[in-house]
Amino acid sequence: DSKFGALGSPYEECRAECVGLYLCNNEEVLRMFGFSGQEADDVAYINWLSMVSKGVEGMQTYNPHTKSWLQAHCRARYVIMRVLLEAGNMVEIKETTGEDGKPDLLITLDRSKILTFGRPVIGNFLLKLQVYKATGDIKAATELFDKYSEISNEGRYPFLKYWDIVMARKKPRRLFVMSNTVANGENVELQNYESSAEGMIQSWVDRFAADAQKVEEILINEWKKDKDYF
Repeated sequence: DSKFGALGSPYEECRAECVGLYLCNNEEVLRMFGFSGQEADDVAYINWLSMVSKGVEGMQTYNPHTKSWLQAHCRARYVIMRVLLEAGNMVEIKETTGEDGKPDLLITLDRSKILTFGRPVIGNFLLKLQVYKATGDIKAATELFDKYSEISNEGRYPFLKYWDIVMARKKPRRLFVMSNTVANGENVELQNYESSAEGMIQSWVDRFAADAQKVEEILINEWKKDKDYF
């Protein structure tokens, strides 16, 4: 980061994501995780499609007023999506109308071209990322990354217009609420909760009901230790 500065984090995230894409079709690697045959092909396809989808979705963290990215992962995935889109012949984004009658985006990826087209494209891009990083060529790295990070209405794909659609479709952040196990006679049952603030509180209450006073004392003591620093 002393050399690449603010570019360092999104650049490294992009390099890591490219490695993941490049290797996810490797049969030996897939077998290590228990996937083979058609199932392995499906896993690789979902990985590639997810990357493109997250690249579009990641525009939520872009500020068009300051022309700045607020999240390294999102910028990295957007760059990868742009690289694949620019190469043509495999990825497509089209404006459409959702079931609710509002503007939406349709993202398609031709899975038959992942190995023959997509993998070489990502491999070549990854090679550039690696060479620029290894040689400390911050000028070339910045020019490359800024080119694919840009969001405007110029060119075939009006990404600034897409940004409006993405923001209008933005959903609240999901809450992952811890389930609990409950003994019911000789059986153990799984108690699930709704993904909400209420569900999280109820999960906590049910989990620590027997030790509520002790847990509360621990939390208060920890708060007292930290309060002078926050």
